[in-house]
Amino acid sequence: MTTSTNKIKYLDGIRFKRAINAAAHRLIEKHGHLNAINVFPVPDGDTGSNMAGTMRNIVDNSAQTKDGSIEGMSKVIAESALMGARGNSGVILAQFLCGFSEGVKDLKRVTPPDFIQAASLATRRALESISNPKEGTILTVIRDWSEHLSSNADSYKDFQHIMYDSLRKARESVQQTKEKLATLKAADVVDAGGLGFLYLLEGIVEFTEKGSLNRQDSTKSTVVIEEAEENAQERVAVDSLEFRYCTECMIRGTDIDAAALREKLAAMGDSLVVAGTAETVRVHVHTNSPDEVFSLAAGYGTVECRKADDMLAQHLALTSGRTPRVGIVTDSTCDLPEDLMQEYGIRFAPLKLYLDEEEFIDKLSISTAEFNSRLRVSRSAKTSQPSPADFKHLYDDMLALHDEVVSLHVMAKYSGTLQSAANIGKMASKPVHTFDGQTLSAGLGLLVLEAAKRARAGLDAPAILDMAAKDVKNLHVFVAMDTLDFAVRGGRMSKGAGAVAKFLNIKPVLEFDARDHGTVKVVEKGLGRRMAELKLLRRLEKTISGKKNIRIAIAHVSAPESAGHLGRLITERLGTAPLYTIEASPVLGTHSGPGACAVAVLTD
Repeated sequence: MTTSTNKIKYLDGIRFKRAINAAAHRLIEKHGHLNAINVFPVPDGDTGSNMAGTMRNIVDNSAQTKDGSIEGMSKVIAESALMGARGNSGVILAQFLCGFSEGVKDLKRVTPPDFIQAASLATRRALESISNPKEGTILTVIRDWSEHLSSNADSYKDFQHIMYDSLRKARESVQQTKEKLATLKAADVVDAGGLGFLYLLEGIVEFTEKGSLNRQDSTKSTVVIEEAEENAQERVAVDSLEFRYCTECMIRGTDIDAAALREKLAAMGDSLVVAGTAETVRVHVHTNSPDEVFSLAAGYGTVECRKADDMLAQHLALTSGRTPRVGIVTDSTCDLPEDLMQEYGIRFAPLKLYLDEEEFIDKLSISTAEFNSRLRVSRSAKTSQPSPADFKHLYDDMLALHDEVVSLHVMAKYSGTLQSAANIGKMASKPVHTFDGQTLSAGLGLLVLEAAKRARAGLDAPAILDMAAKDVKNLHVFVAMDTLDFAVRGGRMSKGAGAVAKFLNIKPVLEFDARDHGTVKVVEKGLGRRMAELKLLRRLEKTISGKKNIRIAIAHVSAPESAGHLGRLITERLGTAPLYTIEASPVLGTHSGPGACAVAVLTD
């Protein structure tokens, strides 16, 4: 179809969906470039992935919708955008689409004047969703585009004219963003979110020129990964952020007061967007306290889709110099100090935690120390695997930096984490290799650290996996327990046996045997805590006798003094100082209870 022979005088639901699909395909195709130039509000290189993820959700969720009215279709598209919104620009885009849906309420089709009026309302709603809008962002581009439409409304007779003419204004606005934000000027780039909106418009214009409004092959979106270009993030590199975690969630309720929620959230961070309707609200904020954001959100309804991304880790991975060909991923059961995670660019998928049915995101919405402290007084404590969406988001980010990923996880015998990772990994754009670490806590930490060192040395994925399999055969994790209550609660010990052991002050030493798929075994028993620790030490001595390249790590559950004492004993008696001592992941705490100390040892 050409613009000269078949003018588009109206948009109904089906035509609108096809236009949105064309816009999505264009943005998804170009998302790699958007990642490369993303420096504002944080130089974490994910704006393209976030906007693409938002649009992909719209395309996939609306694929089977046949509603011919613009009202019905725009509502489906807006709801899909809210559900799939990711990142600052993604949430703003979702609010824009919600506002457009509001603007076409009760309409079966829209004419050019109707469209311009709805676009104006959509722009106002998008601006209202931001607590402190900055000039030179996606909002500036949307506003300039919308104002141009309104100023020229009388001259537009069809939708081709609207889109072609307004596209020129949007391009001008995008180019001007570089002069409006100092960060963009320093990096010599335009705003990634604004350019993303321009790509959406370009997709629609290209479709009206070359496509057919009667037929379009776009039931599913396909990500096209572009060749990586120089990352603009390196030009504005930082080693700290005022607010570290990109925090998002969905709230479902009735008569949600978005303005009041926005006002309260504004004190918790920046880059705040509160988007949606009176029944469904999407929150995006950069903060240092994700747990406080989720707690506040819970006062307005049911909180879903919790997410908290470490933007500093993302930024450091982008600017750390030569990027290894293989990226290393694990999960939050891996006990490895944050400085080592950052040094080697290791990323993790967080498990979900439950204390008395209250949900948390491991290490993000609740610290390990706080979880272990609350563990003492909780009636129930459970963990569950990361969501498929968590893995997809993580793999998308890592594969934008690396050619392939090795993903090492907690033992499959006790968690579905590995299976979930494998399922999502099969659908990734580049190879993802999953590996059963057959252990947890500091044991998994040592495995992951070795894998990361090998990746940095230039080894390929098959070699890293082969050496990890050999490491598993030489890995031992011993745990000295202070209480048997959690072993009884988890069914690993009968109530009768637990009562007897407690009466006699018997403290068991467990081994998570990686050579037997992480099977838990009682390998020693001591009368009192100190005797149990000494028996653990003797067991450790036997394990490392005659071995080379001994690496030891300690993880504890709210027991820093005991862990420190054990570390000193290991150094004095074995002549090998632990590589690190760390507060243990909640999964170890739910198995072993407060006071437990785990010692992991890996040898050649």
